[in-house]
Formats: sequence, C-alpha cells, structure tokens
Amino acid sequence: MPLCCWVAALAGCGPSADIHLFQPGLAGRQRDLRLTSEQVYWTTGNGAERILAEFPLPGAATGRPMYLLYLRWPAGARELTAAGESAAGVRGFLIQTRDRYAGKASVVAGKVVVSGTSQSGKAPRRLDVELTCEDGTRVVGHLLAWRDDYYLSCFETHRRPADVQALSHPTAASDAEG
Repeated sequence: MPLCCWVAALAGCGPSADIHLFQPGLAGRQRDLRLTSEQVYWTTGNGAERILAEFPLPGAATGRPMYLLYLRWPAGARELTAAGESAAGVRGFLIQTRDRYAGKASVVAGKVVVSGTSQSGKAPRRLDVELTCEDGTRVVGHLLAWRDDYYLSCFETHRRPADVQALSHPTAASDAEG
C-alpha cells in the first residue's frame, strides 16, 4: 500500500488533531470550542515521550497557533493518568497564546491512551485524551502526531523553555527514590 493510502487509512478523513475544549470559566463562544489541527508533533528522549499540538483559530486546521497543548509522560507508557505532580503519569499544560484570555493552565487530572510504539521517524503516535486543567478547562479528543525531534527541541528550549522547565521530568521522582 502506498504511504499516502496508509496515512489516510490511519488518520481517517479528518485532521490530525480533533479536540473539544470546554472552558467553564469563560463566556460566549470561547466557553465551548472544537479545535482541529494538522500541526501535531512527538519526540522521545531522556526517558520521556513528548507531544505538542498547535491549534489555530477555531475552524482552521493550520495557521498561527492560538492554543498549545504540550504533554510529557514516561517513555513506553501507554495508558496514563494525569494527577498533577505524579511522576508516573502524564504532565502538561494548555496555553492560549493571545487574545484577552491568554494564559497557561496546567493539566491536573484525566487520562491518556497512547497508540503506536515504533521509534521510526515516520511512525505516528495517537493519543486519546480526556484531561482537566487547573482552571477547570476540559480537553477531550484525539491527537495524531508525527515525529519531529527538532521542532519539539526548539519549542522546549527556545519558544517556551520556562513553561516546559516548570514541569519536572516525569521520571525524576522515581529516579530519586531508587
């Protein structure tokens, strides 16, 4: 099967990421959004896997990011819970990059199921997410990410280093105990 057919079969007919974002603290149209994106990336290294989904304005699948969802979890884990400071779970944040509600909310609860285990540069990762952030925002949907070590490295070290560093390494607590 040609690569384009395999990708289409894996991804379906929709975008790489499709989430429902419910922000109970906001009013109007921003309270309940459906966001889609083709800008979803994953990488692995230092005992952790990471994913970044960049969501443009509602209704678009590409473009300047309005929302960023960044998640990190212990390498090899496939079914995870998000429990704030839990070293064994998924950690992350959601950022609205601009507008009057711009800001960051840390993921404090929820679950993530990861599919796809190949380390190949062309292998995707699919995440089914049900997350709750510290401000009550809920993120529910799926992400299909393509490996891009360089893009994630730039995000982590140049675009949002303080936000990423605020998340302790997901295996740091278990390493310290051992």
